[in-house]
Amino acid sequence: MKYRSLKKLICFILSITLLTSVQKQTGRTEAEEVNSDTVNTTQQGAAAIPDDTKQLEGMKLAAENDALELYIDEAETDIAVRVKSSGDVWYSNPPGAQEDTGATAYYQKLMKSQFSIQYYNDNVQSSEMDNYNDSIAEGQFELQYIENGVTVVYTLGKTSSKLVIPDVISEERMNYYTGQMEEKAAKKVFRNYTLLSLSTLTGSEKDDYLKTYPGLEKQNIYIIKAGAKDYIKEELSGYFTTAGYTLEEKEKDTAENGKAAEDDKPWFKIPLTYTLDQDSLKVTIDPKAIEYNTNGYYLIDIDLLEYFGAAGSKEQGYMFVPDGSGALINLNSGKVKAPAYNAPVYSQDKTLTFMNEWKSEVDENLAVKLPVFGLKTGDKAWYAIIEEGDGYGDITAEVSGVTNSYNNVFAGFSYLKYGSISLDEIVGSNSFQMYSKADFEGTYSVRYSFLHGENADYSGMAAGYQNYLINKGCLSKINNKKDTTFFVEYIGAIEKYKSFIGIKYRATQTLTTFEQAEKITGLLQEAGIENISVKYSGWSKGGLKGNAVTDTHVISKLTRKGISLKKYLADMANKDIPVFMNADFQYVYQDKFLDGYYKLSNAPRYFDNTVAQTAEYNVANGKKTDTVINLISPDYIGKAADSFMSAVSKYPITGVSIGSVSYDLYSDLYKTNYTDRQMAISKNTQAVKALADEYGNRLLGDNANAYILPYVNSMLNAPMDSNRYEIIDEVVPFYEMVIRGYIDFAGEPLNMTDDYTTTLLKSAESGAGIYFQWIYSDNSVLKDTDFDYLYSVNYSNWLDKAIETYKKVNGVFKGLQGQTITKHKKLEDGVYKTTYEKGTEIVVNYNQEPVTVNSITIPAKDFAIVKEGV
Repeated sequence: MKYRSLKKLICFILSITLLTSVQKQTGRTEAEEVNSDTVNTTQQGAAAIPDDTKQLEGMKLAAENDALELYIDEAETDIAVRVKSSGDVWYSNPPGAQEDTGATAYYQKLMKSQFSIQYYNDNVQSSEMDNYNDSIAEGQFELQYIENGVTVVYTLGKTSSKLVIPDVISEERMNYYTGQMEEKAAKKVFRNYTLLSLSTLTGSEKDDYLKTYPGLEKQNIYIIKAGAKDYIKEELSGYFTTAGYTLEEKEKDTAENGKAAEDDKPWFKIPLTYTLDQDSLKVTIDPKAIEYNTNGYYLIDIDLLEYFGAAGSKEQGYMFVPDGSGALINLNSGKVKAPAYNAPVYSQDKTLTFMNEWKSEVDENLAVKLPVFGLKTGDKAWYAIIEEGDGYGDITAEVSGVTNSYNNVFAGFSYLKYGSISLDEIVGSNSFQMYSKADFEGTYSVRYSFLHGENADYSGMAAGYQNYLINKGCLSKINNKKDTTFFVEYIGAIEKYKSFIGIKYRATQTLTTFEQAEKITGLLQEAGIENISVKYSGWSKGGLKGNAVTDTHVISKLTRKGISLKKYLADMANKDIPVFMNADFQYVYQDKFLDGYYKLSNAPRYFDNTVAQTAEYNVANGKKTDTVINLISPDYIGKAADSFMSAVSKYPITGVSIGSVSYDLYSDLYKTNYTDRQMAISKNTQAVKALADEYGNRLLGDNANAYILPYVNSMLNAPMDSNRYEIIDEVVPFYEMVIRGYIDFAGEPLNMTDDYTTTLLKSAESGAGIYFQWIYSDNSVLKDTDFDYLYSVNYSNWLDKAIETYKKVNGVFKGLQGQTITKHKKLEDGVYKTTYEKGTEIVVNYNQEPVTVNSITIPAKDFAIVKEGV
């Protein structure tokens, strides 16, 4: 859940209050009277089951398949999954939560919940509920056994509309039901109702009542008094129920006489479904089935199974979070003062944050790219994949000692997005909060899978997620050359300010013509580099930060006194060198008249219909600069892609670099183009698929999110680090372990990194190719331009070092191009071993001193093969 620090403060206050309150008796639903056989672990083969299955006693076997057993406690609705092959048991809630001396009474109860929610009222006041304190403890749930699982429908909070008492009832029917009650009960009923009769009403009062209660025209009616307290209503509900009154009768009375009383209390009805699917547990909430009091309340977030598989204070292992390349948070690390890990899946939504004046401290290149997380303890582990609703998702991890004695990692989902709009021009300096639509057609679904023994680690999680993507058709083996890939990006042109007789104007500055690009590539080939892939940027109108992709035309200066694009592409094809022409399908740096892109209709908008834009930020202080970047709405991206393909159809383009659509996911809140983040995933992937179909699956991704992986065969700027939040203990190449062997990739350009050696070692650790970003012109042409951050891109300054580096890397990795990574392991601080599918082991040493592994000495800041594969 967001705003964790505020939540902790609220929870602490609530826990003090709860310590002085009377504990309520947990209710039992009617479903408990049906199929209530409990599990006898002795009869189920307890001898083969570890000790941690004792908690299964008293739980009902709800579903079973060849791999798993699903149990549920019918009284408190917590579930457990038993893995048949290993006997491991995983619980939705810590079995020892109620005895946790490290938690307050409130947190002891919170750890017994399966989800919690956050909501706002009309005054923009945030509140929270959880399904234990606000549903289970009140007996407000219903069990529904389904094929391969069980659904539990929870009602959180109290609602007068759910009480079996009439809001309005005819005098005749009131007399009937009170006649079935004891005299004392009947008197109390009459004291809390008002009798209305046309004969006693006059003037405007009569008219108002007739509008609200049209049944008054035909008969006298009783309405419940507006000031009736909730506990009184609960008491009256018991009297009416005893007299035979039902919810159906209540609906009948309301339909006959008029409007039901408006419910002014927050309540939520949320179904939670567990199903076994082969060797996994699927946990699902269908947002379309959620009901709640929308009369002044707004459901914002749902955190799901916050304590599933939580590890106790004496357990050893770690939690895995997909921050950047991937990161580990050690169990019981003692980092109780560090903020909990919380990150949105696929980074922030630019449409919601476009008004921010300062750059986020979070590096978007190292945001969450893969919707997967997990936990290892001892010789067992689990990992979870957000299957649906990932566009709304976030991932949270907390260590023990903060609020309780458990370490936990979980997923949350945004039900409604929200943001404030200024009312300065209307009512002064106030603001008003607005909310997105709730029309997601899918579900919030998380798949939990289980590992044991030597596979129970982050390497096993990566292999499991990789197999999941393969089975979904999202990854396909690539037929690589034996040599490591040398990725080179050429920047064709930029626009810079020049002056003529004192008049300032923008002019195209050529940096690398097609002929010059071919020349540099030839020099690489002459040096013996055979496996080259080219990305060509800044080749169309506007240069590197150019016009909308809808107006794609080759810059004529790139062909002047040299070869044409058509000739260049043909030459590269003859040499079997793939060329990816860069095109950005989301960013518009220069909005030109009649370019096919119209900001007012094709850009995303905020809640108040303001056009959303992004910007560049000052490198020194992180403040937004005056350089505005227009955005293409996800609702329009398909048409933009079509326009691009049409515009370049006359050129023999066989590959495209797809730019920011790989990693940037934002919404469009404009009424007619409404596209939330989950819808944007669908529209973005449709556009990318169209490009893949057009160019034979030869697409180059950039720092790609999971949903882009099926459509790219190469990738640059793969994340090779994490944001290294204080709570994180170790960075791992999980992302690269998932894609290697299926997507050819490299990290950031070596000549643009702050630390060449460390970046190279990161590439070696993850089995990446190498990548350089070059121009033919001298670096000085970029001085005093918007591109002076490209301070070191002249190829001649780097060519020799690039060739030397490549030969070193290829000398180690030659022959490993198409192989997957089967294991990654930390041998000691600063020393990591990566194992490939045919047994080759490569060790990377980040330390200042040499290390010896398998009798092989790896020099300081270097890497080497320590075991040859077959």
